Amino acid sequence: MGILKMNTRLSDILGTARAVVSHLDLDRSLSVILRKAMEVSGTTAGSIALYHPTTNTLRIHAHKGLPPSFISGRDWFVRPGSLMDRLLRSRSLTVITDTPNRAFFTDPDNLEPRIKALVCVPLVHQKETLGILFVDDGTARMLAAEDLEALEIIASFAAIAISHARMHREVSHRAVTDGLTGLFNRRYFEELLDRELQRAERHGREFSLALVDVNDFKLYNDRYGHQAGDEALAALGVALRMSLRSSDLAARYGGDEMVVILPETRLEKAYQLFAKRVRNAMGEALRSLSPDRTAIGVTVGIASYPQDGKDAHDLVLAADRALLDAKKHKHTHMIGCSRPVRSLPAVATP
Repeated sequence: MGILKMNTRLSDILGTARAVVSHLDLDRSLSVILRKAMEVSGTTAGSIALYHPTTNTLRIHAHKGLPPSFISGRDWFVRPGSLMDRLLRSRSLTVITDTPNRAFFTDPDNLEPRIKALVCVPLVHQKETLGILFVDDGTARMLAAEDLEALEIIASFAAIAISHARMHREVSHRAVTDGLTGLFNRRYFEELLDRELQRAERHGREFSLALVDVNDFKLYNDRYGHQAGDEALAALGVALRMSLRSSDLAARYGGDEMVVILPETRLEKAYQLFAKRVRNAMGEALRSLSPDRTAIGVTVGIASYPQDGKDAHDLVLAADRALLDAKKHKHTHMIGCSRPVRSLPAVATP
């Protein structure tokens, strides 16, 4: 390759790299990177898989030229000694020019059988392997040295883009999350509630709001100390997150209060959810604390839009009144509703 052509190619790669490194949409950046990698290598298919060390799996985030049946919903477990395991550990570019002759392609974890030639480039940033870039072809062939060098340059920028996107996601998550409970913070909850109100009004939908209060939390703190109180709140936060549906949104509302937005959920259904699942999960979390401590529990107040309020202030106030009503009638560890609910009786948590 002539010097002028090489410089033009390098300039083109660097231009692409600058664009993706500054972009925070990870999957979009990876798609751009993959297209450029296939272009410089002259290959007909490719993919970028990110490595998740906690589960020891690879998941494809960008792909082109591969059948949907092969890609859809696939997580590859990285088995010891497999091609993927060797790639992740070696952190070095690997070229396979005739895949049928390579024994490790009998491993079902490996790539689509119509692939005859394959280049695998680990995506490494600060000595951590973040994933693998694959470019492949239906013809057994060898890529030129300058093409392999260009792929390594592209892969290095892909690793930087992945690192930047993950860092941004972590910072964004911390900005809207309560550090103790892992729930959303109050400021972000208020934004979410405004959005849900607008959505419900626009589409004529109902939704419910639940306030969760920890009973006698001050006494618990005074007796066992603030660290024990923090442990209790953290356990409740985990239990609340794990017991809700994927569409529900939970936040820490105040010191010992949590709040949940239940989209497209009427009062009766919200009551059932808390009576059957959430309240029991939170009770289990409290019982998991040190057994020599005085038991604490939770009281819940539920209200729904639009019957109990058409704005944030009125809706929260209605849920708070329902909570106070449950406490006033000494239904400790109980669920109060803004209006009578026939679905289930409120039974105390043991």
